[in-house]
Parts: sequence; structure tokens; C-alpha cells
Amino acid sequence: IIAYRELRLLEMEIVKTLLKGQTVTDINYYFLLDVDQFYGIEYEEFPAQIAQVAMWLIDHQMNMKASETFGEYYVRLPLRKSANIRHGNALRVDWQSLIEPMPWEKGEAKFDFILGNPPFIGHQWRNENQMKDMALVFGDAKRAGRLDYVTAWYIRASQYMQEFNTPNFKDSQNTKTAFVSTNSIAQGEQVSILWSELFNKFQIKIQFTHRTFK
Repeated sequence: IIAYRELRLLEMEIVKTLLKGQTVTDINYYFLLDVDQFYGIEYEEFPAQIAQVAMWLIDHQMNMKASETFGEYYVRLPLRKSANIRHGNALRVDWQSLIEPMPWEKGEAKFDFILGNPPFIGHQWRNENQMKDMALVFGDAKRAGRLDYVTAWYIRASQYMQEFNTPNFKDSQNTKTAFVSTNSIAQGEQVSILWSELFNKFQIKIQFTHRTFK
């Protein structure tokens, strides 16, 4: 929701720069961002429904902001598009199955960015299903059972990027990933287990990190 809001605000700034004070008869022509370009997987059914409605609400707020900014009433009614929020287990759902190509894209579509805040669960606190998830994702990786649950998302994202990214990791069209994570994955015994897997098997490149927020 926050990502969509910020991208819509950025888009408005771009359109203002392009128009340079000109008056237009149909501002809709200049707006390309819409909720159907956003996808998500939510483990609980009710929060999945809430997320979809919340995307419509923030879209409406941004449309009202556009109306105020450009002096033209702008609304997307009736609602023809929606965010693609699937109810399911993100470690077992095929992420690529969520996405549909935009009309202007050639070939197979892929995610530009994968963002998330996976569950913060240490190895000693996992339930039976979560242990099965870890076994499914990590396979025969050594000592993977000692890792936090959040690390499974790193592996899934790495698998996705390895399949869909070009060898040149600087390519701006490549998928990039960012996760909020437990700080223990970057200290102690988890470092050698997780990061050797990511660096050696998937050749992951780290572009930015942040220390724990106060």
C-alpha cells in the first residue's frame, strides 16, 4: 500500500514536469500506474481480503490527490481493476503464477520488485508445517534447520531471480528483492549457513542493507 502510494505521488510529479503548466482535457491519458500491477500472497484469508480493499482505498485517495493537483476531477469508477492478492502460503505458491503480462510487454512478464516482511520465527519456535516449509525450500542444504524462518523467503526470491534475471546483475530490468528480516541472519552461526548458500549457489549481489531500526 505504501509502495503504491509513493509511486503514484512520484508519477504525479513526473506528469507535472512533462506538462509544464499546460492545460489538458484528459489527465487519464498520462497516468499508467494502477492497482492491477501489484501482487501479493497472504497466509490468512481475511487479511488477504483487507489488503485488496485497502489497495482500492489508497487508489481512491491518490485519484483525489490527482484531481486537486491538476484541477480536473479524476476517478476510476466503476472499479474494473484490482490488486492480485492471493490467499496462500508464499513458500508453496508459484510466484510467477500470480503475474499476467501488461498489454505493452513482449514475452513473459516478470516482477520488477519483490518486497516483504516475512514472519520473524526462530528455529526453536517453528511449528510442524513451518518445519516442512523449510525442508521443502532448502532441500539438502546443510544445517538449514538452524536458520530463522524468514530465510526461506531469501531462497525463494533467489530462485526466482536466478530463473528470470539476465547474467548481468546491473541490468535495470532485472528483478530486485528487499525483505525486512531478523537481524540474527547476519550474525552468529546463521551467516555461514545462509549466505554461503546465497552467494555460492545463486550468486546474489547485495545492493543495500540497513541496521536494526530503533
